[in-house]
Order: sequence, then structure tokens, then C-alpha cells
Amino acid sequence: MNDDYPRSLAAYQLADVLLVNPIRDGMNLVAKEGPVLSHNGCALVLSTEAGAADDLGRDALLVNPYDITETAEALHTGLSMSAEKRRARCDRLVESASAMSPQRWFNEQLRALQ
Repeated sequence: MNDDYPRSLAAYQLADVLLVNPIRDGMNLVAKEGPVLSHNGCALVLSTEAGAADDLGRDALLVNPYDITETAEALHTGLSMSAEKRRARCDRLVESASAMSPQRWFNEQLRALQ
């Protein structure tokens, strides 16, 4: 299966809810890219196992990636949320996602490897 990156970016722009649900740390960029690219503000349903949960957890709907019922309820919450509330949460997610420059992030990754 091929990844259609332009199509993925278009989907981020249109999504009302974005589910990022890794069972191990991962998909952090997806969790950050989605809200940044969202045109109308999306709700982020995010696994507690994603590293991005540390940065975005305040405004994401956090879920245990193994709990199907909890995930379904969070998706329902995100879809039922008013457009204004979803936009406000998304704006805060964008602030959190863009708080660290790419250069600083890269340098921190290098430091962590040492």
C-alpha cells in the first residue's frame, strides 16, 4: 500500500476529529500536523501512549489505545462537540504543537541519543 501524502494533508484540513491511537510511542507528528492544518478546528483523540500526549494532552481527548469503548466514546465526544469549542481546543493544540522550533526539537533528539 502506498502512502498518498497530499491526500493525507487534504484530509487533515477537512477533519472534524483526528484519531491518533498508537499502542507504543509514535505518530507524534501526525498528532501535531492535523490540528495545524485543520481549516475549521478538529478534535484530537490521542492515545496516552503517544509521546505527543505529554505536549497535547491538555486539549486532546486522551484514550487508552486498548480500550475500544473509551475510544468510541471519545470519538463521539469529539463529533458532538460544538464547532466553537472544537476550534478553541484546536487553537490551543496548534500553540502547543508549534511551541518548539524544528531546530530545537532536532537538537533535543540528538541530546537524548548521547
